[in-house]
Amino acid sequence: MGQAKQALSSPLFSALSDIAFSSVMVTRATNDRGASEIVYVNPQFTELTGYDADEVLGKTPGLLQGPKTEKEVLDRLSDDLANDRVFHGKTINYRKDGSEFDIEWKVKRVIDIDGATYYIAVQRQAS
Repeated sequence: MGQAKQALSSPLFSALSDIAFSSVMVTRATNDRGASEIVYVNPQFTELTGYDADEVLGKTPGLLQGPKTEKEVLDRLSDDLANDRVFHGKTINYRKDGSEFDIEWKVKRVIDIDGATYYIAVQRQAS
């Protein structure tokens, strides 16, 4: 993850994610079936979900999902990413304390480095 770590710690990326109004999450694909692990979250992610970065790094974004998270939306997410399209959707996610929140998010394949595929997700609480 050498080049990826360098990209995530670049001054430009750091400044952008630190001043963003929305939650930012970067994941790395762990297999060819769409599984991924979280490699970066910004402070707004913690504000939105209640999870600190050290609690989610290395875990899957599925930790935010629960009984009311719509499978159809997740299927569309997988299909969009598999076909190199930007995903945009809304569903219900869950905070660390178990409370539900409506989420709107976009996900895009960003770059292949170090032999891995990375995705960036921008999330906000939907109104």
